[in-house]
Amino acid sequence: MQTKWINNQGENLVLYFAGWGSPTSAVEHLALSPNEDLLICYNYQNLQLEFDFSSYQQIHLVAWSMGVWVADQVMQDFPHLQLSSAVAINGTGKPCDDVFGIPQAIFVGTLQNLDEANLAKFQRRICGDKQLFTQYQQLDGQRSAVENHRELAFLYQQMQKQPQQKIQWTKAIIGQQDRIFPIENQNAYWQDYFAQQQDKIVQKSLPHYPFAAFSCWEELFSL
Repeated sequence: MQTKWINNQGENLVLYFAGWGSPTSAVEHLALSPNEDLLICYNYQNLQLEFDFSSYQQIHLVAWSMGVWVADQVMQDFPHLQLSSAVAINGTGKPCDDVFGIPQAIFVGTLQNLDEANLAKFQRRICGDKQLFTQYQQLDGQRSAVENHRELAFLYQQMQKQPQQKIQWTKAIIGQQDRIFPIENQNAYWQDYFAQQQDKIVQKSLPHYPFAAFSCWEELFSL
C-alpha cells in the first residue's frame, strides 16, 4: 500500500484507510485539530504498513468502504496498539458477501468489466448526484482504470485467503444513500458486530462517498 503522512509534529494521529480507487485528495479538505497528524493509507497493492506509532498519545482510526476490511487485516500486525477510537464508514469487514457486503456477483462483475467508462459509472454511483460527481472527478491524484483494476484484483485475491480479523470498532456510520454497499447488508453486519450496543451504529443521509459533507475529522469522531 501507499501512505501519505501529514506531519504537523502533533501528539495525536488520525489514521485513515481509504476506499478502493480513492485518491488522497478525497479527504485532504478535512481540517485536523491542533496538535494532530494524519496518515493516509491507500492504493492497496499489498497489506504491509510500516510506520512508527510510538510517539502518539492518541490514535483515531477512520476507515471508509473497502478500507474497513483492509484496516481489519493490517491492524492485526499491531496487536498492542491502543486506539482511542475506530470509525467505519460505509463498509464492512466482509466487503464481498451476499449478506454482509457487496453481493459477490456485483463485486466480481465490477472486477471483470472495469474500464474507463465503467470506472466513471462507478464514481457516479459513489457520489450519488451529478454535482458531487463532477467535483470528485476533478480531485487530484486520480488513477487509471488499469491501475484501479490491479488494486481491486489484489484485494479480491486477498479476501479469498485472509482471515477475518476484527479490530475494536467503536462506531459504524451508514450512509442511507449508499449505492455501493447495500444498506441492509451494512445494517446486518454491524448489528451482529455490536450486538447489545446498537447505539454505536449511526445512520446518516450520505452517499457512499461521504466526505464532502464534512469539514473536519473531529466531526466523524463526534457523530
